[in-house]
Amino acid sequence: MCKIETFNVTIPYTGLERRVWVYLPSGYSKSEKRYPVLYMHDGQNLFDTSTSYAGVIWDIHSSIEFSMVKGKTEGVIVVAMDNASIDGHEKVGRLDEYSPWINSEIKNSMVSMEISRDVGGYGAKYSKYMVKGLKPLIDSKYRTLTDRDNTGVAGSSLGGLISLYMALEYEDVFSKVGAFSTSVWFAENELIKLIHDHSPEAPIKWYLDVGTKETSDNKIADFNEIYIKGTMEVYESLLQVGVKEENIKLVVDEGAPHNEESWARRFPNAFNWMFS
Repeated sequence: MCKIETFNVTIPYTGLERRVWVYLPSGYSKSEKRYPVLYMHDGQNLFDTSTSYAGVIWDIHSSIEFSMVKGKTEGVIVVAMDNASIDGHEKVGRLDEYSPWINSEIKNSMVSMEISRDVGGYGAKYSKYMVKGLKPLIDSKYRTLTDRDNTGVAGSSLGGLISLYMALEYEDVFSKVGAFSTSVWFAENELIKLIHDHSPEAPIKWYLDVGTKETSDNKIADFNEIYIKGTMEVYESLLQVGVKEENIKLVVDEGAPHNEESWARRFPNAFNWMFS
């Protein structure tokens, strides 16, 4: 049987506690085997329907356990911290942590999201904590394979944006990245510039996907095109800086909306490709 554990950590730049989820694959407790690690975001949406947004989860553990039964993987540890609640700190919410860049336009355009201030700008601090704070803690508590070849990062929407950023900024740490339905629009110019400025040298597996019915605001009719365009911009930019085509997997999911159900459905193939 697999096991899912939780514990709290204190986030240094807020001084507040946050829950961390850790999935341990079947067989972990009965062996001395060390495992690769996949770091993810929005931990409350991955494993437990009682904590997830709209009661729908990615069901990460079931997907990986099924891959183990099929012999596609020997198991992976998944670590995911809950997103930041704006109620928990007056300055830091999910949109702030999952982008290193500030977005000053969203308060004027995304009416249905009810945002009245600039957002973003904490992504660098969040990423540094994940790499310099949380990862060493996980490596000390669990039997992990600590090298970059066995470490990945993945997330959806703005979680996809921060995953791409982390892979670029810490390519000595991560060798695989899963960017599901990435909200490239949130900081498109900055993200594309970062890709071109970094020109990743170490081999990384880049998983990119997008649905054709994505939206983050139903009042914006062509938001699905914005999502598709952003994902294609990332794809083309990676090719332009020399990433080999076999190291990029691009999936355009016809008819798929922007939700956990879609990400759960696409996760198994993404996981198997990243960790094959």
